[in-house]
Amino acid sequence: MYPRPSIHHRNLWSVGTLSRSDVLDVLETARRLKQARLSGQAVAPLRGCNLALLNDSPPAEGTGSLRHAALGLGAQVSHLRPSDARIAPDTADEATARMLGRLYDAIDCESMAPELVARVARSAGVPVFNGLGSHGHPTRVLAELLNMQDQCGGKPLDSLSVCFVGDPRTPCGDALLHAAAATGMELRIAAPRHRWPPPELLERLRARAVARGERLKLYESTAQAGTDTDIVVDAQADPPWPMGGQVGADRGDYRQFTLQALLVSTIS
Repeated sequence: MYPRPSIHHRNLWSVGTLSRSDVLDVLETARRLKQARLSGQAVAPLRGCNLALLNDSPPAEGTGSLRHAALGLGAQVSHLRPSDARIAPDTADEATARMLGRLYDAIDCESMAPELVARVARSAGVPVFNGLGSHGHPTRVLAELLNMQDQCGGKPLDSLSVCFVGDPRTPCGDALLHAAAATGMELRIAAPRHRWPPPELLERLRARAVARGERLKLYESTAQAGTDTDIVVDAQADPPWPMGGQVGADRGDYRQFTLQALLVSTIS
């Protein structure tokens, strides 16, 4: 179809481990996948691959999103219960994890403790995701970056100005901070001072930012943040993450195509 970017699956556990080129490659891949579908092209880069969804509960919204994304790429998807596979909250059977790695090309662990996911990942020998499709997964912010760019006529991320209204200490707020540092996007955070990110985190982000550190700014109110930004992210709204009131019927598509881009970037 086109050159596929390569990202280590563990880099998806936190947006902070993604480089600028990682973010841009994922977004470009998502755009190409979207364009392919709009033009009616059959795209199945994961045909012949098998994805296991580990979740003791029936497929939830997040698991359903990932399943739909994987099926759209031609992959086969199986839902497994960790409790039936001897993967319990207090222990993960290494032999079982190795067997799953032989049977599947990738494994997604939905609603499982981080330390348990890490144990599965150490033994499986294939990409293991930490609930990649879940509602609060940090990489969800990548779909929003794509949405923002489209709302602004394809404006480059390093020319984009965004105001985030809400708690920046939430997973998605933290992910947006890291994404802004990685891409050079201007990010103005409007939140009570006691909810501001820790100073040491801001110092690290500003040190690694591809643009000057003053593009990451903190304010105590939306009035102080100003009204001249390209996009306002109201993280306090329901559903979360509507962009400037311009949600649109295709907003879910951004998530699907970003999930697909993440899958093709990590599954060989």
